[in-house]
Amino acid sequence: LAQERARETPLCSSLKPLAGNAMRNIWWCIFIFLVPACGSECVSMVQRQALPVIPAGRQKPKPWEVNNYIVASYHKAGLVLLETLVFKILDILGAPMEVRGHVEYPCYSSRKDGLSKVCYNLDAPFRLYTDSFNASLKSAEQRKSGNKKVLVAGLVRDPLEMVASAYCYHHDGQEFGNWLFPVQDIMQMGPEEGTEVTAKALLPLAEWMTSVFENPDNNTLRLEFDDLTKSSAGFDLGVQRLLDHFFGAGTDLISKPERFHITEAAKELDANRNPWATTVVNSSHELAEHSSNPVCKEVAHSILHKSLNPALFARYKDLQRRLGYPVHAM
Repeated sequence: LAQERARETPLCSSLKPLAGNAMRNIWWCIFIFLVPACGSECVSMVQRQALPVIPAGRQKPKPWEVNNYIVASYHKAGLVLLETLVFKILDILGAPMEVRGHVEYPCYSSRKDGLSKVCYNLDAPFRLYTDSFNASLKSAEQRKSGNKKVLVAGLVRDPLEMVASAYCYHHDGQEFGNWLFPVQDIMQMGPEEGTEVTAKALLPLAEWMTSVFENPDNNTLRLEFDDLTKSSAGFDLGVQRLLDHFFGAGTDLISKPERFHITEAAKELDANRNPWATTVVNSSHELAEHSSNPVCKEVAHSILHKSLNPALFARYKDLQRRLGYPVHAM
């Protein structure tokens, strides 16, 4: 019975495309039990309350007591940039760990003993969804949120640019342990074969991204990856748009000093200001470059438009069209 309920939820059904793609085996079964069933029975009495309960001694509520927040990020669409920015925001606002959650597909554990899990606090009011958020999940979150508004934000990128970047990134041997992409195989592949394999693996993620951000409602903020990475002015504007979307332009949810502190701290993540902004600490506790080789990306982009499987290329062109990006014939 528990298995049937899990399979019937929007989360479980919407994640099935990846089950046959990258996981191939028991990881799908594990994942459906890690995330609670998302039906009307999930709506708690606390979520049904119209007004937040403010603890004694505090004059105004914290943002997560008023709204539920979802940050949706996707592989090679500014995932590290967006998630690092959100961590900075939450740290500055003093958000305790119990209000922070993370859902990733698959739910990696970075330690063999399983003590450091990527998926945690799955009902937290401020959650990051990595490679796992789509329109079905959005609807489920809205249904179970009660009287709390669900505010969604994410970075979006041209899907074919994501493929080119992902191929070059993994061809360089980055994220050797990534389970969604056959990194060891891609490392040995030339651009033509490698971009095709990468495009097949990334397609479900690009489709989910499109389903959320092709026609965003007032509670969904679409930020463009290119806008935040091409110039410091674009980066600063993107940060302000995110803050306005999540917390409003006034001081009801965050103070002027908090906004200023966030704005200044965020500048560390702007690669146009800080050349180290695109480096991360990998699983071996070493500094690693998280951006892809620009020369490789140009070659991969050209190959994609010349020789990608026509049926697969048509799927990506449809995603480009739905997201409003230029569509080029093969």
